[in-house]
Amino acid sequence: MSSDAERRRDEMQALTSIFERVDVSESTASVTLGDGPTCRVSLSMPDDYPSTAPLEVTSIESEALSREARAELLARCRAHASSAVGEESAFGTLTMIEDGFRDAAEERKRRDDEGRKRRDEAAEMHHAMIRIDHMNDSAGYLKTMARFCDAEGLGCRVFHTPPTDVDGRKRVEGVFVALSGSNEGIKSFCARLRTEFVDVDRRGVKCKERKSTVLAHRKNSTVKAGERAVESFEGFETMPPYETEEELERGLASLNLLHVGDGSQRFV
Repeated sequence: MSSDAERRRDEMQALTSIFERVDVSESTASVTLGDGPTCRVSLSMPDDYPSTAPLEVTSIESEALSREARAELLARCRAHASSAVGEESAFGTLTMIEDGFRDAAEERKRRDDEGRKRRDEAAEMHHAMIRIDHMNDSAGYLKTMARFCDAEGLGCRVFHTPPTDVDGRKRVEGVFVALSGSNEGIKSFCARLRTEFVDVDRRGVKCKERKSTVLAHRKNSTVKAGERAVESFEGFETMPPYETEEELERGLASLNLLHVGDGSQRFV
């Protein structure tokens, strides 16, 4: 039967033939794993390895791993090595580390990419166009929307038809709400329309918005070929009532929000 020293020597020779980037001595090995981001693993073989002592994984180093991921991977491969006492376990341990490193590095890259995307989206201003069928109490509704916009840091322009007096309240129809601001702010505004009291019904009872449609919600730079980017705007303004579609279109064109779509799907 081969001695531990002979078995260790044979295993070191096997590592040098299997892995391209490896430095070995009589009892230690340093192996670099990975083709893109890399991981450097340091191993130590005690004098009574592999017969009665486990392979020692002394360190795992990689800039692609978080401290938590590195510690978790180190604990797993040490547990694997401890369970393999009596057998040469360097190749199996390195294979486990390589697989775990690849998965952890990919997961960290995915999280980093998502975080970068969120930061980029937050940095670029967005705009939205919301169509509301009517406002039974336009004064109260507009006041509530102004409060939403102030809380979310949004600019807002409201277009609607001339008001009519209904039970002492000013009812307006054909409402178009143009918003400018952060993506998250616009999302929050839309959610609050649906979940908070903003208007009253025909009986004068407070109600939430049930007849609104988000016609467009996109980055300012997302425009059709040949069109300029939509410019941001600030503050809350109710525009003069429009009586014809042409008047509405002129108002929307002034914000560069007329041609979000085409024809009957103009804003889609």
